[in-house]
Amino acid sequence: MQLGIIGLPLSGKTTVFNAISGSHAAVGVYATGKAANISVVKVPDRRLERLAEIFNPKKISHAEIEYIDIAGLTHDGTDKKKEAAYVHSIRQTDALLQVVRCFENPNVAHPAGSIDPKRDIADVDSELILQDLILIEGRLEKIARAMKVGKKEEEPQLHLLEKCRKTLDGGAPLRVLDFTESETKQLSGYRFLTAKPMLYILNLDERQCADSVRWESEFSNLSGTPKTALSHICALLQMEIASFSESERDEFMKELGLEELASSAIVRKSFELLGLIAFLTGGPVEVHSWPIHKDQTAHQAAGEVHSDIQRGFIRAEVVAYSDLDRLGSWAKARDEAKLHVHGKDYVVQDGDVILFRFNV
Repeated sequence: MQLGIIGLPLSGKTTVFNAISGSHAAVGVYATGKAANISVVKVPDRRLERLAEIFNPKKISHAEIEYIDIAGLTHDGTDKKKEAAYVHSIRQTDALLQVVRCFENPNVAHPAGSIDPKRDIADVDSELILQDLILIEGRLEKIARAMKVGKKEEEPQLHLLEKCRKTLDGGAPLRVLDFTESETKQLSGYRFLTAKPMLYILNLDERQCADSVRWESEFSNLSGTPKTALSHICALLQMEIASFSESERDEFMKELGLEELASSAIVRKSFELLGLIAFLTGGPVEVHSWPIHKDQTAHQAAGEVHSDIQRGFIRAEVVAYSDLDRLGSWAKARDEAKLHVHGKDYVVQDGDVILFRFNV
């Protein structure tokens, strides 16, 4: 799964990218055409540490999300090719992380000349809406021509796109609409920007971070929209922390009384925003966290581990993580009747520890 980091130039997108990924991409590059930065990030999951104690594996593998730092959005319209490439890059992602500049820094002037987070959010959101409207208008013109020559099968899509256009014309993103499964399938090929889940990130300075609750409260309306979430970060500080060794980072968190870094919280929220949960597998070779969508079955989960396991699926032996954590071993879970046997159609729950039985 890929999450695109977007926002206006000099909002701190690349700094956020570095803070999340531990990368060292150059920051402050004010250019729409710069190459995108890409990194695969492990999703924090403390349950793996406990499974490692139980199974004593050779390897620990986390679920992963790919982040892409997309060049800053500009409105000058001087380079249509770069603008088209920018929009295309966003369309390929599964969800968006919009970095919103709140921090003050006289050495890094805002392109608009002043700091106004609400204005910036409106600017970026309006541009995403505009790009979706352009796509819809073009498609509606083609459908109208097709229907004139008798292609009535296009009519359902015509009505669906008109519904989308009406929502966008009203200034709302498509993610506010509750599409049916059939409608979602019809629209999937368009990869509408405003239909994607959105995580707004308030990029604060250290002084503002001390008052982060107030900042998030001021923008709480953003998280009231479907498939939308809100978080905050002091990206400059978090980027510095990301360069620490693991022991230095742990000591830093202990001194400040932190249970979780803001960068880790963003990765976790990204995972949740994508509609993902994690099931777990464990053994002497490896303990592993596997991402799947909510409501997926044991048979589908087996395919995430290996296609042969899915093809030869017999059953899934499942212990809830909370039970395994408490009992301390697979054998005790079985003895205490906490091991449950399920077939292909069992809907996997977050934190299920699964042993797949299969034959090929």
